[in-house]
Amino acid sequence: MITLDEAFNQIKIFENISSQTIEYIKQFSSLKIYKEKEHIFMDKDKINNIYIIVSGKAALYKLNNFGDKKIIFIFDEGKLLNEHSLQGIKVSINCEVLEDSIVMFIPSDIFIKAMEKDFILSKTILDLMSLNIRRLYRQLQNTTNNLECEKKLASKLLKLAKDNGISCENIVKINVPLTVTYISEMIGSRRETVSRQIKKLSKLGFIEFKDNFIFIKDIDKLRNYFYDI
Repeated sequence: MITLDEAFNQIKIFENISSQTIEYIKQFSSLKIYKEKEHIFMDKDKINNIYIIVSGKAALYKLNNFGDKKIIFIFDEGKLLNEHSLQGIKVSINCEVLEDSIVMFIPSDIFIKAMEKDFILSKTILDLMSLNIRRLYRQLQNTTNNLECEKKLASKLLKLAKDNGISCENIVKINVPLTVTYISEMIGSRRETVSRQIKKLSKLGFIEFKDNFIFIKDIDKLRNYFYDI
């Protein structure tokens, strides 16, 4: 398993903060291994830690009144999972691990004290919050009832490729294991409808769905298709 020192060295939000701040946070931090499908926290939990993905992936999701899952974000290595917990109130979202992962725990009160001492850390957290708010704005735009499923699907695939894509020649692999059910939960559409649209994009030669991974064969063509439909 990775050491705490190695974990701090590879987490981007700690890149530019002072060594004194890192040492202060490090003495109160710990690492924990989570297995696929385990939850780090659940909606309405009262938690006292900040969680950062060191390796692996995790998803934040909500359940609607009918028990349907809506995926809000997928986070990979180095991402902070619950900056909203700094308020000290119960969380209002679920966090599920998508694959075996290592997660860093930092007590919230320690993290706040570190932010008070280090402006760069505070600015980094504000930037992260601003980025997530902008991502939520785009989600609202792309989940209106008037937006066709195929456009929502193309938009989500482009976003996943940007955040989690691995390029090899002209092909981009979305490096997150996905099922049709999970994709439907991400975009808020019926599984059957999403399955038809995936087959359509595959027949058009834009994507390939293989072993629970999506490969975008030509990202420019998919992007143009998104703007044309």
